Amino acid sequence: MKRIILLAAVFVLPHVFPSGNSHAADKRTDKLYELYNSTSTPVNYKRILKRSIDRKERIEKLRANARRKAKRTALAAPAAVKTAGVPSAAPLAADASFKLGEVYCYPNPAKKTNPTFHIETGLADRVGLRIYDVSGDLVHETTLTGPPQQIDDGQGPQLAYEYLWNTKNSGSGVYIFSVTSSQGDKTLKKTGRCAVIK
Repeated sequence: MKRIILLAAVFVLPHVFPSGNSHAADKRTDKLYELYNSTSTPVNYKRILKRSIDRKERIEKLRANARRKAKRTALAAPAAVKTAGVPSAAPLAADASFKLGEVYCYPNPAKKTNPTFHIETGLADRVGLRIYDVSGDLVHETTLTGPPQQIDDGQGPQLAYEYLWNTKNSGSGVYIFSVTSSQGDKTLKKTGRCAVIK
């Protein structure tokens, strides 16, 4: 008999105690408290109700903390002005001067994933990326325009352009990339290698 009551409680409680935040859910939660405080409810059933009530209260507390934290984070972080999906102004914390920084591809080798090219040149008018196979044939070419993103990879904030290369039409192998960044009459160039394993 106790097992039947316990099984009934396990299968009935999820319907009485949903995870939503609606008015009906509040009524069901009130029903749980009413059943728990009732003198006619068996002790075993009260234990199950108590665990459910405690779990519901913990979940509500965690949700409230998460909402407070998200609100604080939203208030603390400055809103970035965007133009066509790209941040329009370079943050003051990063060095915006036109100079060659780190240029690399990650992950390298890219195993069953698309590699991302990370190019630090400060503010540039345009950044050209060409990717060649080992025989010297051009495999992919793109031009990045607009302001760079501010990225902090553990070495402090940097202004960098990042480009995700879709390798769907390329095979496994070693590729050579060439980056040409220009600002007015100044030009910066860098080459490197990346490997793709499919």
